[in-house]
Amino acid sequence: MTRRPRIETNEGPPPKYVQIIANVVARPDSTYPIVIKPYKLDISQFGTKVRDRMKFTIKNVSDEDLEISLIYKPEGYFTLDLPTKVEAGKTAEGVLTLTKEAIDKSFEKSFTIQLNDQANSRFTIPVKRQLQIPGQTTGTPAASDTSHSH
Repeated sequence: MTRRPRIETNEGPPPKYVQIIANVVARPDSTYPIVIKPYKLDISQFGTKVRDRMKFTIKNVSDEDLEISLIYKPEGYFTLDLPTKVEAGKTAEGVLTLTKEAIDKSFEKSFTIQLNDQANSRFTIPVKRQLQIPGQTTGTPAASDTSHSH
């Protein structure tokens, strides 16, 4: 998918254009050069047992070693323990851990990683937390949750 939004400034004509290219993958298990499992981190909690940690894997399906760097993570929701490198054909593990402030919240966020391949590929991984504890109210859901029926 490619978009070219027009940007108008007080600098005057001609208008400036920015090109944004995104590859929307219908089958997240067939991405290249890495496959992230699960491709959406759902760390929801439906009971009193606290669920604040989740493991995920990053499999390098290319024939070159890849370095991973964190590009974006929202502040105050979770920490990430990411591998710095995944060797060709190997799998490495990452861990997402909720912050103390986020344990009693419902939210939908994401984080973005970048690889050092030729394309400097970036992957944005969704992170969802729905909190339902029987007999307790969890406060106001995040704005992104208000359109969903529970």
